[in-house]
Amino acid sequence: VIRIPNNKQGLIDEVFLKKELKYYHNGVKKHIICTFNAASNVTGIRTDVDPVSKLVHRYEGWIFWDYAAAAPYVKIDMNPSKFAYKDGVFISPHKFVGGPSTPGILIAKKKLFTNPVPSDVGGGTVNFVTRTHIEYVKDIEAREEGGTPNILGAIRAGLVFHLKESVGCHTIRAREDALVAKFFARFRNHPKLLVLGSSTVPRLAIFSFRIYVPLFEKYLHHNFICVLLNDLFGIQVRSGCSCAAP
Repeated sequence: VIRIPNNKQGLIDEVFLKKELKYYHNGVKKHIICTFNAASNVTGIRTDVDPVSKLVHRYEGWIFWDYAAAAPYVKIDMNPSKFAYKDGVFISPHKFVGGPSTPGILIAKKKLFTNPVPSDVGGGTVNFVTRTHIEYVKDIEAREEGGTPNILGAIRAGLVFHLKESVGCHTIRAREDALVAKFFARFRNHPKLLVLGSSTVPRLAIFSFRIYVPLFEKYLHHNFICVLLNDLFGIQVRSGCSCAAP
């Protein structure tokens, strides 16, 4: 596993990525699988996914995008152009407005599903069975979704996407940009509040911050800040490292 660092702006270091792609494609001659997030769960910084996808495909790699943070706010296009296509995307609809209890979504190219045996065997995955042989169904979705599905959750997932499309990505983008501008206009130069991530690159209205106390030369504990924001101001936040573990 090769970790691709960020550049000074908090974006994917495409120079480093290109060097690694070239090395493993031309030198080691291994098949390349890359996965990145379309937006950071921590900083909200958005990735320009198309140039990265093109770069990976130039070296015959597969590219998978994690849209857990970005999906509620941005357009997801699997095939924007010939070489900028996505081999797969991961979506967490529970992060949408009205999304709790929805199932996760995997969208991927059919060419990737070459294993006739499902990742998890369950009801509805078997077409025919004998004492010595099992034949699984050919349909990819049926084969990979064994057992009783989350029917209500799936319906809810469809509704939250319908809501997103009804509002429109342009409207959502404008609202997000306005919130980001408002936040940084107030806190960009605050001496005691350290906001993680660049303030000059495209980002969602997701902010992670630390509060510094000069008297003690230390930062306040995140759970303490969380309690104060909730109990005194009615602002609910998540403290600690949430949805960002390696």
